[in-house]
Amino acid sequence: MRNKTERSFLKFRESPFTALVITVLSLFCQFLNWFAYEKIGYAWGITLVTPLVICAMYHAVQLDGGREGSFSRRFFFLFSVVIPLLTGILLTVIMLLSAPEISVFSPEAEYKGTVREAIATYAGRFIFTSLYLLIFAAIDHFILKRLDEKRKTQ
Repeated sequence: MRNKTERSFLKFRESPFTALVITVLSLFCQFLNWFAYEKIGYAWGITLVTPLVICAMYHAVQLDGGREGSFSRRFFFLFSVVIPLLTGILLTVIMLLSAPEISVFSPEAEYKGTVREAIATYAGRFIFTSLYLLIFAAIDHFILKRLDEKRKTQ
């Protein structure tokens, strides 16, 4: 375990640039997950397991954050989970309002492979993955709290 005199491994502070980088990296990891799903063509059930890789990365960064780290856990949660979720919701609403006839929203529509359809598809996938990460973050909060309590007693 890390003692109080040891410095955090991650060397960045809370700033607008850090927030932007965290958000972009979160969306990029989510995009890679779904891009692999499309290109590799694995079974849809595996998509319930592959976001766990993103959850493991989230947990590793959260372990380094917190009271002794160079950023707060709340800051990381906000920009790695909440903002990507809101981005996905916003993009989905915009696409639904601007083009309700595209195949993602209308089962009768024929898939044309347009940019709008791709944006709407990935926005929906970002929502799914961000919700998955949100549920994990809620569970992880209690795990991290328990670890913090354990560190205090040692």
